[in-house]
Amino acid sequence: MSELIYLYGIVPIQKEEQPFSDLTGIDEEHVLHTINFDQCAAVVCRVDEKDYGEKVLEEKTKDMEWVKDKAFHHHETLIKLRERTTIIPMKFCTIYQTENSLGDMVSTYAGDWVQLLDNLKEKEEWNFKIYCDRPSLREKVAEHDLTIKEKKEEIEGMSKGKQYLQRKKLDQLVDEQVEKELNSFSKSFHDKLSTYCDQDVVKKTWNKDVTGKDEEMCWNSAFLLPLDQVEGFLEEVTKANEEHQHAGWKFEVTGPWPAYHFVNLSKSEV
Repeated sequence: MSELIYLYGIVPIQKEEQPFSDLTGIDEEHVLHTINFDQCAAVVCRVDEKDYGEKVLEEKTKDMEWVKDKAFHHHETLIKLRERTTIIPMKFCTIYQTENSLGDMVSTYAGDWVQLLDNLKEKEEWNFKIYCDRPSLREKVAEHDLTIKEKKEEIEGMSKGKQYLQRKKLDQLVDEQVEKELNSFSKSFHDKLSTYCDQDVVKKTWNKDVTGKDEEMCWNSAFLLPLDQVEGFLEEVTKANEEHQHAGWKFEVTGPWPAYHFVNLSKSEV
């Protein structure tokens, strides 16, 4: 069987001969090496077709433990590469049949990728999440929101039959106000952090089954930060945790990561 080419990412042309050969590839046998093209370079490793051919992968990717293990390797390798150079990260299991097919793809996108590499230079991706103790926030909204307080007083003067129906409506109103507070507060803080960044993106929130946390995730975003803005960005998050922790808010930041959310990847080929 022949060898295929597993692509980790696109980097600037490397003057040093095989600068990443100390890193082991996804098959735990071949090492990483670079292939320089006219305008940029590809970081790759060789893999055997019998282990990473299209039909073989269709079966292997049904095994979630295998996927978890190999996807973690891919992610960890990208982190190590990002520490050494600017990189456009490729998706897990981006594989090419030959160096020629890889070269054809690179030549198609090289102009855009050179520009993207220049944009990503001296920048890092950081992920940011806001969690909230919803029951605690709901209690505070119910106590302090003027509209809700007025509605409560109005209900007190009604007959018991009307009070039951109106209290059901009041519960709905409280839930609506809580949702508005969550979105307004989270967006306001996101906008504050965005003053530090070059680009930002808002992502979908995760439920508790995914996060494993007691608090509810109410905001999820990513920022592409110039290196000289990272310290101020992190200080802002630390300050927010100190100021708002008593109110049931928790701010979480992770990174730096490869610029997963700020690159436009082509479809992988096998």
